[in-house]
Amino acid sequence: MAFARDTGHPGRLEWRVENRNEIGSFMSPSQLGSEIGAAALNTGIGYNPNFPTDLAVLNWTQVLFDKRAGFAVGRLAFDIYLDAFMFQTFSRGFLNRAFLVNPTIGITGIGALGAVAKGFLTDNILIGGQIHDGNAASGEFDFDTFEEHEWLKAVEIAWTPSVDRYKTDRIQFTYWDKDEREKAGVPKGRGWVVSASWQLTDRLIPFTRFGHSDSGAGVAAESAASIGFEFAPRKDQAWSLSAGWAKPVKKTSGPDIDDEYMIETSYQFQIWPFLSITPDLQLLLNPANNPDENSVWVFGLRAILAL
Repeated sequence: MAFARDTGHPGRLEWRVENRNEIGSFMSPSQLGSEIGAAALNTGIGYNPNFPTDLAVLNWTQVLFDKRAGFAVGRLAFDIYLDAFMFQTFSRGFLNRAFLVNPTIGITGIGALGAVAKGFLTDNILIGGQIHDGNAASGEFDFDTFEEHEWLKAVEIAWTPSVDRYKTDRIQFTYWDKDEREKAGVPKGRGWVVSASWQLTDRLIPFTRFGHSDSGAGVAAESAASIGFEFAPRKDQAWSLSAGWAKPVKKTSGPDIDDEYMIETSYQFQIWPFLSITPDLQLLLNPANNPDENSVWVFGLRAILAL
């Protein structure tokens, strides 16, 4: 639902109903990552067995100052705003946590009550801040955790050559801090992330990112880095290739745990305007929680139906 759509200050009510559970008796992708021993670089982080049908997003988004600033408040999908990055989405080519939600970042549940505001100071500099309920649980329409007053907070600053190129061409620094979750027994934590992407041609967009944390807030990795690209040979196809590394948190995975490495490639076919198919291949090296294996191959096939 949009208001004042043709002005420089449109507003809209955003909502999203979703279900990320396993189908029947099949194992969910995130469970597969755990089964093969992935500690930080889960091969299917976005799909898990604990996300029943839920009104996951319900918020008001307001754009201001001729679309140079804005804010959102309500039940938010934190991963859309925290270290926002063009490849941090299921609609592009990657499934592994190395290339989606950075494993060094403290997270919360999808649908956390919160607020975020971002805006351009100049044509090249953007700043932002956000706060989310640190105890929210994905798939649960429950506001009780909000009363515990334990928060996930973040600030960011980004440089871009121009406002209209911000989505593809930018260098971004994000600092985050998460309170101790007393009832859950999770210590406080903080860290930072640098992400960068640049559209070199109409067909090629490389990217890189690096993150570091103090190992608190239940993060999966102390440090992590990735690099890769998306190449579009045709408007209806895209090839993605990336490599990632992570140093898992020793407090949760053990003092002798190995660093993990990941290579992922996929090819997206836009079959029809409303349907895409993406075969995906991952190679996990040194799965930290499976010392008997030096490498594990994972093949996936994703379909996206947009109605």
